[in-house]
Amino acid sequence: MDAQQDDYDDDTCVQTKSYFEHEKETLQLVDALVHDPESGAAALKRLNDIFDTYQEQAHLLDPHLDALIQPVIAKLRQDIEQTTPAGPEATHALFRYLYLLSKTRGYKTIVKFMSHEVSDLEPVFDFLSSLDTSIPDYWESRYIGLIWLSLICMIPFDLKRVDSSSEHESQIPLIDRMLALCKHYLKSTGKERDGASILVARLLSRQDLCGNYLVPFIEWSMKRLNEDADVFEATGILTSLCITFQISPRSALLPTLDDFMIPLLSMPALCDRFANNSLIRKIRMKLTQRVGLCYLKPKVASWRYQRGNRSLRQNLEGTVPVSDNTMKAGLATEKQEESDDDEDDDDIPDNLEVIIEILLGGLRDKDTIVRWSAAKGIGRITQRLPRDLAQDVVRSLLELFEENTLVNRTTNKLDLTAVSDNTWHGASLAVAELARRGLLLPDRLKETIPWIIHGLKFDLKRGSHSIGSHVRDAACYVCWSFARAYAPHILVPFVQEIAQNLVVVSVFDREINVRRASSAAFQENVGRQGIFPRGIEIIQIADYFSVGNRTNAFMHVAVEIAKFEEYRYPLIDHLVTVTARHWDKTMRILASQAIHLLVPLAPMYFIDNILPILIPMAVSKDMQISHGAMLSVAEICLSLYSCRQQDTVLDHHWQSQQSLIQSIACITALLPPRSLTTFGSEHVREAACHLVECLARTYFPVLDVEGSTTLMAWKTLVHTSLERKEENVQQHAVYAFGALYATYPLSKEELDDCINKIASTRFLYGRRGYALALGTLSFHAVERHAWLHNVIMALCCATRMHEEQQANDAESKRNAVIGLSHLLEKLENNDLLLISECDHEHILQTLQTCLLDYSTDQRGDVGSWVRMASMDCLASLIPRLVQLQCAGALTCVSSAKKAEIMAGLLKQGVERIDRVRANAGTVIRDFIYAKQGIPLDIPGQSMLEKYIAKDLDWSSPAMLYPVMVNLLALPEYRFDLLTGLIASAGGMTESLVRHSSACLIDYADRLPVTADETDLCLELVATDILQIFANYEKQDRVTIPLLDVVGLLYESAVFTKISKESIHSKILQSTRKEALRCKSIRKLLAVIKIYVGLMNMNGTQVKIRAMQQMLSYLVHAFPRIRMEASDQLYTYLSLLDAEDMTDGTMAAEEVLTTTDWADSVDQIKPVRDTLYEYFAIPKPVLKSTK
Repeated sequence: MDAQQDDYDDDTCVQTKSYFEHEKETLQLVDALVHDPESGAAALKRLNDIFDTYQEQAHLLDPHLDALIQPVIAKLRQDIEQTTPAGPEATHALFRYLYLLSKTRGYKTIVKFMSHEVSDLEPVFDFLSSLDTSIPDYWESRYIGLIWLSLICMIPFDLKRVDSSSEHESQIPLIDRMLALCKHYLKSTGKERDGASILVARLLSRQDLCGNYLVPFIEWSMKRLNEDADVFEATGILTSLCITFQISPRSALLPTLDDFMIPLLSMPALCDRFANNSLIRKIRMKLTQRVGLCYLKPKVASWRYQRGNRSLRQNLEGTVPVSDNTMKAGLATEKQEESDDDEDDDDIPDNLEVIIEILLGGLRDKDTIVRWSAAKGIGRITQRLPRDLAQDVVRSLLELFEENTLVNRTTNKLDLTAVSDNTWHGASLAVAELARRGLLLPDRLKETIPWIIHGLKFDLKRGSHSIGSHVRDAACYVCWSFARAYAPHILVPFVQEIAQNLVVVSVFDREINVRRASSAAFQENVGRQGIFPRGIEIIQIADYFSVGNRTNAFMHVAVEIAKFEEYRYPLIDHLVTVTARHWDKTMRILASQAIHLLVPLAPMYFIDNILPILIPMAVSKDMQISHGAMLSVAEICLSLYSCRQQDTVLDHHWQSQQSLIQSIACITALLPPRSLTTFGSEHVREAACHLVECLARTYFPVLDVEGSTTLMAWKTLVHTSLERKEENVQQHAVYAFGALYATYPLSKEELDDCINKIASTRFLYGRRGYALALGTLSFHAVERHAWLHNVIMALCCATRMHEEQQANDAESKRNAVIGLSHLLEKLENNDLLLISECDHEHILQTLQTCLLDYSTDQRGDVGSWVRMASMDCLASLIPRLVQLQCAGALTCVSSAKKAEIMAGLLKQGVERIDRVRANAGTVIRDFIYAKQGIPLDIPGQSMLEKYIAKDLDWSSPAMLYPVMVNLLALPEYRFDLLTGLIASAGGMTESLVRHSSACLIDYADRLPVTADETDLCLELVATDILQIFANYEKQDRVTIPLLDVVGLLYESAVFTKISKESIHSKILQSTRKEALRCKSIRKLLAVIKIYVGLMNMNGTQVKIRAMQQMLSYLVHAFPRIRMEASDQLYTYLSLLDAEDMTDGTMAAEEVLTTTDWADSVDQIKPVRDTLYEYFAIPKPVLKSTK
């Protein structure tokens, strides 16, 4: 993680700029855009790329905006005055440029640099009016034009006086036309809607217009919303009203509130028709708060709490003068009485209750953006209310937390299962806003903070997941706002609770954003308040990056913080009562692992307080609770065992808790039977097996319980779990099996039963589990030496391939090899001598046989699992056997055996599967370079070292195959290596096929045709290929790529160098065998390529027989084969030399090209028969059988 973070920091530094680096280039491009219209498209594209790099640091453009905008505006003013109605394309390019600039820096900044003279008003409006709205490409021009017009219309002159149409009574006034244009664009689906909203607000906010046009516009808005306004028009209307109520004078807006705005906000059409549109609901909330603000005078409540000046430096140095803060709070209190008189005089309208009710309802909304807007609205309105009314708002807000809450009578704890997460989130945001503005008075903290503490741990289970992360995040924001709002002495009574809960959330929350938010809130409190216990030490441990990784937060950060006693027990309690019961299995596992690390810090507390809580939870019917509790009990017992070894007082205290010990031992026996068999029981079994494993590793006392021992219950659980189909359950059961029989006795009958489970093919899952389990047994005890032979034979037998599908189970074979490997690894070198020479030879032969396992099913090459496990076993076993052989204790690893094993490994090293090659390469490299310090003296060692480098990338075909083909010169490995290379040619990836086949053909092309017996030649390669045909007859996995390679060898004229007709005849015969009764299209196509190659062997009987085969394929049952054969024959004829062409071959060429070989066989067979005469070859005669 640290390395990744360093990379991230480097990237961040590279992207961060300190100034406008592209200033010169940008100015040149702008100049070209203004003066050279033809370069507009290219300049715009480059400008777009430049501005995109400053999207996160747009302020760097500010010093240069005047130079970037003024030339463009000047050119636009000139063009607009002279342009045709549609405007030239160059003009629209300038508007596009301004849009790119506004997209980066924002329109509010850009519009300040546009011209706003009176003379611009009508030309810009006329230009906008002339634009064809049906042309989508001009949307940037329309948007920027509306923004520009919104600036121009702010001129300090009566717009009616600058309206040239006022001279003609028949013309519509300019204001009416502008509003009509805006209304048209308010229903737009693009950015024009935003520009029109701004322009409407600017017009209606003018003193000379609002009196005559504001109310009609609101009436028009209500009418459109009540009628058929779609979602886009509704968005535009509400946005324009929002901006209007933001910038218009309050005196102009007041007359519209009661009669128009309150009905508009409450109209059913707005609430019901657009109920599913989050954007409209958000804009409605924003409009509601602005209407509410219009009802109240723009003043800040004097009764609000004011902390006064704050100094981080003083807080960190511990020198905050409390008297200053007290004085500030006192002054605020004194002012309250004075302000109350003024507030009584204020006339608060009744409709303000409607506004607040809408905003409180918005806090319950299902979308965050709506709740956030409502929370800010409540904060802003409350800031202008008298104290009594503001406290009513706070009271209503806190009542939202109480909705649908229940108190559990047995535990007297708050039950939040029925509450709404949306309501809690909205209420938390509103509390944060009130606190940040000083509107949540200190006397309200006592009833507010308990709700916020509940919010920090808010997590409601919903089916297979939970909800509430946004509530916890908002609660962290509340704690952050408390730090900035209140003086330290105000928060002193709550510091301990807030600090402990923030620390718990920052290390144990599931979500990264919540952990980081909690950490940030804690840091803010440490800096602003300076009274959090161990604050500086903790923020150095739990920073933004350290809590970002969940595992690191649980396993490292939490443990370091728990060393401080103030936080130790809240951390432990949260893990036990919350995280150990979490819905997420990963969280429960992390909780148990963290508990293991926390036990040494408070072992007595775990014995006296935690285990009594966890034991009843472990046998709960709720499988999630049971799973987490059992994992925690297991880790506690394991960690306590280590502590007891070093602390006799602790051990004595533990031994005195016999009833507790007995309860722990009986957990597995008391589990509800349904929890071990029903859906989801695999998690409970995993935890139960882990508990058994940990108890066995701690030598837990086995007690008698109602006539049976707990040991018998443990064994029953483990053995039944070994027979489950889930691999995770089996793996945990295997660990428990090994720990159980390493601590407690194993009888011969139990061992025989395990061996029988492996031998039986009826128990599929049992074979998998017991094969792994036997590998965990320890044979150090003398009485178990005699059993070693039977276990090894059983595991070796379980690796065999079977014809029956169920018996040939890949997982069972793989697990048997893994079990055998683990068993041998657990034996010391001297203990290996307990295995007889014959058994050692049997083991090696078994592992070699496993290297030949190419079983497949619907999942693909599942035999690769067995091959990889076998290679891993050989990697650990061979060096040890060689070492014993050097000492004269064994003789089973002869030079021939080493060659056989290395040949098998080399074959795997050139296989088609990347991970198999990589695995084989690791083993080969370890053998060649004696990784374990034991020279193996492998045949061909020097040549292997020459070509196989330590850093060879075995997963890269481009690097591997050019190297490996050179090893064909070693006769010990030639056949297996050649088989592997050929099999790779049948791979699924193009690069693998290309490199494996091409490297082999290039290498063969460089070989001499004949040579001495000791040297490799082309004839020897052909002989080996014939042997592969014989060994793998009818095995398509090898024969199809083999046919492809042989075809390529003939096609590239490599095999045509061989003069011995007998070799070609044998290749033809082997090819015919493979093609006999074959129905594989791919295989038959490969066969045709070989026949075509053999047809080039002039003057031989092989050529005649190959042509006969090709002609027979012209009447094959498959049309695809007939057409391929005809194409290949035609190609063969077209490549003949002039002296080889005869009248017959020309006639044959005519027949091949004019005949439709896709017709029925009966139609084309007579045509085919004529080709025998044209090619001058005898027609084959079928032998009669009597």
